[in-house]
Amino acid sequence: MPTQRVISLLEALADTEHGLTLTQLAQCIGSSKGTISPILETLQQHDFVRRDKLSGRYELGRGLYLFSEGFRTQDPLMAQAQACMRQVVDACAEICQLGILSHTEVLYIAKVDSREPIQIISRVGSRMPARKTALGKALLSQCKREEVVALFAGELCTEPFDMDAFLEELQKVRQGAIARDIGEINPQLHCYAVPVTFAGRVDCAMSVSLPAFRDTPEKHQQVESELRKAVAKLEQFMDETHECFCP
Repeated sequence: MPTQRVISLLEALADTEHGLTLTQLAQCIGSSKGTISPILETLQQHDFVRRDKLSGRYELGRGLYLFSEGFRTQDPLMAQAQACMRQVVDACAEICQLGILSHTEVLYIAKVDSREPIQIISRVGSRMPARKTALGKALLSQCKREEVVALFAGELCTEPFDMDAFLEELQKVRQGAIARDIGEINPQLHCYAVPVTFAGRVDCAMSVSLPAFRDTPEKHQQVESELRKAVAKLEQFMDETHECFCP
């Protein structure tokens, strides 16, 4: 189906930071170069895709950015989420992020930067391993033990990790503890997250990331308090409007 190919091409480009060649795109979506070439030309004409003249790689175009900006301003739920996140950033002066679960990864759907300079590799639309991130642990806290084991069975073969310790960590979050990533993605960064529930299930999660040297006991207490207040406010909005990010 041509429409599905368009979506698949855009998803493939969204999953890479440095673009993809025509050959790589064809391989990614399981189609021929001759089939996707005219689709890419049409997407280029509307600025949804651009092609780097030097490398020949295709990247997402500015046209999609305009769509995403429209979504952020027009969608009431996203606007409310960002308002809640802004309150966290204003109080803590640290980065706040919102993510949803996508198989074994976290998909970042919103981010509010702080005034404090900090290098962090996540961005809206990017993905990170769920088991190594505070957001991922908050999102996975809804899953039963056997569901988590099945979900990460493939990763246990390629990158072994302590499943029992991981399950115990998820259990603590399920019981009310804050989810945490203490240098698992970046040794110099700490991250804390709280699940956002809707209709009795975890819909998304909100987090704060900060440099390890700023993560004092007082700062940790402030971050957790502000996160929980923001999450409670967002959950109330979702309950009142019957809206969620993952229907």
